[in-house]
Amino acid sequence: MHSPKAPLPQTRKRGLGEAQPETSLSPQPAAKRQKLQDHQRHHTPSSFWDNLSRLWLTRRALREFDRRTVWPTVPEPPHRTGKEVIDVAKLKRFARHGGPNLTDLRGYPEPEPFIHSPSNPTMDSSQSGSRKRARTGEGSATSSKSRKTSTYDRIFEQHLIDHGVYPEGYGDGSNLQEPYNLEEIQARLIRPRASLSPSSFTRQKFLDFKKENQQALTENGVMSGAFRTMAGAVKIPHQENLSFGNLKHLTDGSIVPAQPDFYDGTLPEALSTQIRDELKTFIIPSTNPAAPCLPNFFTEGKGPKGATDVCKLQATYDGALGARAMHQLRSYIDPETAYDNNAYTINSTYHPSGLLTLYTTHPVKSKKANRECEYHMTQLDSYAMTGNPDKFREGASALRNGRELMDAIRKASVAAANAKALNAQSPGFGSSTQSLGTRSSNQPSHVDSETSADELALDHGVDSSTQRVAGGTGKKRPTNPSSNEYFKGKKRGP
Repeated sequence: MHSPKAPLPQTRKRGLGEAQPETSLSPQPAAKRQKLQDHQRHHTPSSFWDNLSRLWLTRRALREFDRRTVWPTVPEPPHRTGKEVIDVAKLKRFARHGGPNLTDLRGYPEPEPFIHSPSNPTMDSSQSGSRKRARTGEGSATSSKSRKTSTYDRIFEQHLIDHGVYPEGYGDGSNLQEPYNLEEIQARLIRPRASLSPSSFTRQKFLDFKKENQQALTENGVMSGAFRTMAGAVKIPHQENLSFGNLKHLTDGSIVPAQPDFYDGTLPEALSTQIRDELKTFIIPSTNPAAPCLPNFFTEGKGPKGATDVCKLQATYDGALGARAMHQLRSYIDPETAYDNNAYTINSTYHPSGLLTLYTTHPVKSKKANRECEYHMTQLDSYAMTGNPDKFREGASALRNGRELMDAIRKASVAAANAKALNAQSPGFGSSTQSLGTRSSNQPSHVDSETSADELALDHGVDSSTQRVAGGTGKKRPTNPSSNEYFKGKKRGP
């Protein structure tokens, strides 16, 4: 349900939610204190609401309307010292004639005729109670109490859409933009893994996972327990619950920085200083020098009572930031081939109901004059992790294969970018330009069932061979660090 966009008067700023203040004297956990500080520090500016193309009727929108609706201030009564001379006779005469005329007060009811009778010496008890509640506000305490809401609602989704970030399934099909290498990524995800075979991952281990998943009462419990079991012991630089406050705003600066529950990246020292300085607001998410950079694999989780639509919106936000980071690095390597309509980012969601969903996000050159790039999220697959051992094996294999695939792409892209930074002044230096897959190669690759991805994650060198560029110019350039070789496994890992 939505309403037409209408200008609203501007007054003060509003926070993200209506969290009730803590009254307990006991110290709060560090994580909770940090969350409250972040909540109190951020205020949604008026520009966020003014620039929406469509204003959805949500609690946040209603609170913003209330915030902007300014009622006249009630004038304070004159100061009295108690020493004023009062004509008691005149005051009694004024009261006998009905007192002041209140008919001009807005909302004041017409006086009802008062009938005095012995059987009804006072007003009706229900009438008295209602007037008492009206004076004290007791009757509306429950209904007027503000509920805590999330910033990730339909308003937030509309804001992303207005700035060219399209969630999975957006539009009526006319806006559908799937990456050219979608089938190749999907084919890579389904490859089996030795550590998840029936002999290694037994039914008892599956039952242990289900128990761990059921006992997780919070989002942190889910991510530190069940998700770790699914992700496996893959040695890839990662970080959890880190605010991306160092990145350039994805939209107009009116929304909070992303804070993925989990992400994979590259250690900062793997990138040359020149690249880090030039692209820091796109590829370095945190001011913490130890945090991984160039994030391109994300997972958002929720607790048992968490909303799946909020989780998906968070993943949409994360995926766009990851796709932008990879796009900026590929543009540094070769701007001419940066828009190849291929995906180099995976974002995923997990809910303790057992649903694991994997998506990919890729950049597309925008046709609109007010922005250069747009980001489209596409679903790769979904898995019922608590259904049976085979379903778990499928989902965990996809998750681990996806992490390793994105890690291999990062490593090769970083190697190519470092090579360009090192040899930028050398004559005749060519840049890596080929992509994960081209339009003509948008077919499932032939996957060798005897090989896998662990060695692939370690094989991060750039192929030194060259190939002729289409068009017959005879010019040669190094093979792209993100070519179809990533979809050919070499050795099965955990």
